[in-house]
This record gives sequence, structure tokens and C-alpha cells, in this order.
Amino acid sequence: MLWDFARKTLFIIHNFPQKKMCIFLKIPLKTLRFLYFLPKIPYNTQIVKELLSAYEKIKHKEVLPVFFNCFQQKDAPFSWKKTILTLLISAIVAMCLVFLITTQHPLHVAYELLTHPTMILWNFLPALLAVFLVYFVTGRLLFSSLLLQVVWILFAVSDKIKVSMRQEPLLPTDLTLVKEALTIVKTFPVYMLALIAVGFIAAIAILVFSFIRSEKQRPPVPARLIGIVCVILAAFGLNTLIYADKDLYDGYPVVENPYFQVNQYNTRGLVYSFFHQINIMRLQAPEGYDKALYDELTKEPITADGQSAPNIIMIMGEAYSDLSENEHISFEGYTDPMANFKELCAKENAVSGHIAVANFGGGTSNTEYDVLTGLPTRFLDTALPSYNFIHHEIDALPYRLSQIGYETTSIHPGYAWFYNRQNVYPDLGFETCYFLEDSFDLATQGIGGYVNEEATMDKILSVMDEHISSSDAPLFSFTVTIQNHGPYEKKYGTLAQNFSTDVELTETETDLLTQYFYGMTDADEELGRLVEYAENSEEPIILVYFGDHLPGFSNGMEFFDLLDYPKNANGTPEEQTAVYETPFVIWANDSAAEQCGFAENVDAAALQENNLISSFYLGALTTELAGMEGLSPLYDMLNDMRKEYPVLSDMYHVDAQGNYVQELPEDVQEQLDTLTKLQYYILFDRVLPEQK
Repeated sequence: MLWDFARKTLFIIHNFPQKKMCIFLKIPLKTLRFLYFLPKIPYNTQIVKELLSAYEKIKHKEVLPVFFNCFQQKDAPFSWKKTILTLLISAIVAMCLVFLITTQHPLHVAYELLTHPTMILWNFLPALLAVFLVYFVTGRLLFSSLLLQVVWILFAVSDKIKVSMRQEPLLPTDLTLVKEALTIVKTFPVYMLALIAVGFIAAIAILVFSFIRSEKQRPPVPARLIGIVCVILAAFGLNTLIYADKDLYDGYPVVENPYFQVNQYNTRGLVYSFFHQINIMRLQAPEGYDKALYDELTKEPITADGQSAPNIIMIMGEAYSDLSENEHISFEGYTDPMANFKELCAKENAVSGHIAVANFGGGTSNTEYDVLTGLPTRFLDTALPSYNFIHHEIDALPYRLSQIGYETTSIHPGYAWFYNRQNVYPDLGFETCYFLEDSFDLATQGIGGYVNEEATMDKILSVMDEHISSSDAPLFSFTVTIQNHGPYEKKYGTLAQNFSTDVELTETETDLLTQYFYGMTDADEELGRLVEYAENSEEPIILVYFGDHLPGFSNGMEFFDLLDYPKNANGTPEEQTAVYETPFVIWANDSAAEQCGFAENVDAAALQENNLISSFYLGALTTELAGMEGLSPLYDMLNDMRKEYPVLSDMYHVDAQGNYVQELPEDVQEQLDTLTKLQYYILFDRVLPEQK
């Protein structure tokens, strides 16, 4: 019977005269037309007569009574007016709560919202549709209203926490990283875990209570079915017409730096921005893309005969930064957490500087991707982690090195499934991979919730020793450390302060820095051990060490203001870029320097005085300093581009003279367009010789 009613209803929508339906619903004709694709279904003429009768009443301005009476049975113990009003108020409250929780500059944002009221509507409609959908499904008014508040508050709080720790808003892709997020949550202090547990238990208790105690008066089942259909159709229509419209979204104003995604969310609204991101995260081929044009830039490397082939040990330090280098912080009487790093940078055969990465406070895999592929995450034009697009063997640094005789190894003392590294690393060209599950013991080697730096370095050195004793081939070893991963609240337990400062900090702020510098000191100590190993080795070894991103503290970017760091996501171009800068060093031991002509290669690389480069240049720069010209046409192109524009990003570019610009010369823009299209080609269309 219900199915028959639904079929009749669909027929009416399809066959009722369009102009009359528009008058009935008081909507434009164009808005209605998308409903008319529904198939013709046999119908009951009595229903049509009833609707025509309703139409006659509408002409006498009896719209609301007719609408309610169409759904409400006689003597029904509930009121449609009361129900709809309650759900409307619930959606308004949910929207307001989200704005109150997430908005950073309420007065400025309020002004923009009042001058662009449709932004309010686009943030309101998803809440309205969601609460109506839950109500039509459950028929419980109180439960539907409270469930919306709980979900929307959780939504807003999650965004607030992520912005605070990573200076990045909540993205649709975060929903795919639940397993990774739970792993990180386990490292939170006990009191934080207790608060989270209490909050979830309270929310569940309230929802269960409201479900049981909700009024049992429900609308007729046919009305609920029609309601569900209408909500779903409205959702699809709004998504197509509004949330997928990039020009509409980009046309709205942004308070402060418009390139900073947090500001976009802050001004345009979390809900509107989130649903817009859902529509644009699908990667599209760049305009003018033609895969036939990119074979030349991906041809196989030249022969390895007579080519320099030193061992390369590349290490990416978790949250490794030079925040310890600050005029308000002193380590006199304490241990400098970068002592060995600075000593290494000062050595004869060393090049050091900073890389501009894609993320702040997280996004480790994006920095890995940039360095190992020579491709820029920032120009993928998607919120998804770059590793999400690697589903087959691709042309990357490990693959290229293996083509000239290298053995390739990756080491990560974290779970293999994190960022899908267990599948991505082999696709990048790593022949052997070591992960937490098979090579480390968290119970005996853990500190602060993760495998310690000492155990990680032990593995790096043991792999190198085993390789030297068993093979004459050069080795490329790539390691991602993990010990100093946040959060930092009491991460290493109760510690004595390990720095002094002339700035007044709270006890919590002092402890956060103490915890972070403790982890940095451990990393620096192990770096010193590696340098000593390489100096005493007769094997040619090039060491590359760099940070993946700045640390994400629970107090957000307050430290940068308190301690006068020149880092500000809404500041000058230099300050905005500095938010994404981490240190790097490339050093060759005596044997490697002699073998590859390191000093001459440094001169030819024409590095700038401050050596600030984009992270996607680092792998290519390493091959140039190692004397591997011709290893990849892409790397040769990148090294040429770096000499003109050492930093290319979606915010600002930096030229060879250190000028920050937003517009590129035509020839450089063409190179960047080529690189962007080549990235798509390598990820989706490039077939390696072994795969043909």
C-alpha cells in the first residue's frame, strides 16, 4: 500500500502541469524542472482531483492550511505548525552555535554575513535538511533536534581543535582518517582522554533519553516517506546548484588573507565551506592537459656508467623545526636542542637552509610526497592527502635511483597503514620497507607514545651496515621519524624546564615548550651519532635531514605572538611563508664529496643566500649536488626553475633576488603549468616500462 502511494506521488510530480505546480509551491519554473525526469507511473485520478481542489483553495490564499491538511490526518494529536517551527528553530540554533564556536573575528565576520546574507542561508540549509531528514526517519521531534545540536557541536569543536593545532580547517578527507586520528588520540594525557570520554557518554545519554522520551505523536507514514524524498531531492539540487559552484564560493569576501584556508572557513562559514570542499576534492585534469606531450619529461635515466653514486641517507624529522632559535629563548646552562644540526650545517661540505612545505602542524605525507616525487602538493588543487592518489607504481626518486643500480629502503617506526604507506612506499620504488609492526617494539622502545629516536637511528645504522657487508650497490635509505609527534601536553611526563626566556609564560606554556625541546634534543643527539658514523666510514655517504612541518601546539599560534617569531598566517608575505618553513641540511662525507665533486656542484646549483626553497625542489637538489645530472628530465627542469624562482606556491612566489610576488613571468608560468600537468600525467596516465 505504501509503495503504491509513493508511486502515485511520483507520478503527480511528473505529470502535474508545471506552471500550476510552480504556483502551488510558489517557486520559479526553472527550479522545478529538475524533478521532471521521474518516470511515468500508473496513477489514481482521485489524487489528482484532490490536488486540483487544493489548487483552487490556494488561489484564495489558503496556502498554509492546505499544505498542512494535505499531510495531517483528522484528529491527529500533533501539530505540523509546531513541528516545523521547532525544527526551524533547532536548525537556527545549530547554525549559530557553529558560528560562535568557530568564528575568530566575530564582528568582521558578522559584517560580511550581513552584507552577503546568502552566506547565512548556505550555512543554514544543511542543518535544516539534516534535522528534517532525521525527523522524517524517526518521527521523534525532541530527539531529532538534540541530535542535530550534538552533531553540529562536535563538527564545530573538531574544526576548532584542528585549526588550533594545525592552522588548517576541518576537511572532508579528515573523515577518512578516523583510524589515524584514534591512534593520535591514544597519546593524549589521561585528563584529556577522561574529558573526551565524559563528553561522549553525556552526549549519548542525552540522545538515548530524548529518544525514549520524545513525543510519540508522529506524522502519517506516507507523509514521512514524501518528506524523506523531498529532503533528498532538495539536498541533491542544492549541492548541484550551490555547493558545487566554485565561482559562487570564490566570489564571497574573506576577512584577512584570502589565500589562508582557515580565513575562508572563518568568513564563509564552516558548514558552507565544508560542503563546498566535498565537491572540489575530486582531482580534475588541468585545463589544456594532453598526456601525449609529457613522454619527453619522463624518459628513462641515462646510463649509470661513470656516474656518481654515493649512498644517500635521507631523514625527515617529525615536527623538526628551529623554533629554539629565538631572541627571547636561551639555552645557556641547558642543552641546545639543535647543537649537532648547527654544527653539521657549518661543516665544509654542507648546504643548509629552509624548505617551504605544504602544511602547518601536520600533513607529514604531503612533505614526503613533495620531496620524493618532485611534484608540488600545493598545486594538486584538492584537500586530499597527496598519497591518496598513488595507486600504482609511479615515477619517483626511489624508482629513478633503482634504475641506475641503487638499492632502496624505507624506514618508518609507525604503523604501516598510516597514510597507506604500506602500499605507497613500494609504488614509489622502495624495494624494502620497515614499519612498526615488523621492526620495532613500542612497549620497549616507546617514549611519549611513539618509538624513540634512538631505536630509529639504530635501525638506520644497522640497515646501512648490513647493506655494506652484503652488496656493492649504493643504497638510498629514507626514514620518517615519529618520536616528537604531538600533542605535547605532558608528552614525556613531568620535566624540569630546559630553557630560559625573558618573556612571561604561563606554567602550561612553559611546559609545552619544555616537552617539545626535549624531543628535539633527542633527535639532535641521534643526528650527531649518524654524522659521527658517516665521518668514520670509508663509504661515500650523503646525508639529507629536514623537517616535515612546524609543530602544532594546543595553544595554536600563540607562541609565535608571545615570542615574536616572524610567522603569521595573516601577516606580510614573508611572515605567511614562514609559517610553512622547516630547516634542511645536505652534507657529504669526505669520500662522497670527492667522488661526486660536491663543492663544484654546490657552485653550479647557484643557491640563494638564505637557501629558502620549495619542498618539491629538495629531492632534485640532492641529485644535483650528488652529481646525477640526467637522472631525470623532470629533476633537471626543477633545478633550472629553482635558480629563477626558489619558492613556488599557491600564495606567494619568491624570485632569485628574494622578492615575494604573486604574478610570474610568462615563461616561468608556462613551466609551472607544465609541472602541474606533468603531475597529473605521472599520477594517472604514466605507465612505467615494467608495467607496459
